[in-house]
Amino acid sequence: MQKFFFLMFLLIGLQTCTQDDNVAKLEGYTESEATLQNQLPVDGCDWHFGVDLDDEWGQFVPDAASKPKVDAMIKLAEPQFGISQIKVKLRYRLTGKEQDVQCGWGKTTKMAEIEIASIEKL
Repeated sequence: MQKFFFLMFLLIGLQTCTQDDNVAKLEGYTESEATLQNQLPVDGCDWHFGVDLDDEWGQFVPDAASKPKVDAMIKLAEPQFGISQIKVKLRYRLTGKEQDVQCGWGKTTKMAEIEIASIEKL
């Protein structure tokens, strides 16, 4: 009987681990290394994410709900030669919307908006 209970607890534990793993791999989210950067002082673009998408370079900005996570990460960025940037591990998904981002003197560029599930410094 004790073996039966032990086996049941083991199976329940394995099921819980599997569910946690599924939550960690949130449906529709992509995980990538990215650079959170601000190149506006050198005629680049204000804070945004640069992500290598293999065949192209993606530029993304956070949605309103994700902004506090990004603001916390911006505080960790160290400026060098007028450019502030920090390497991060980003779990995100596209919202289907775009935002205007200031790039250069009085110019804006449309960038895809993302919802961020998690972000951590690399």
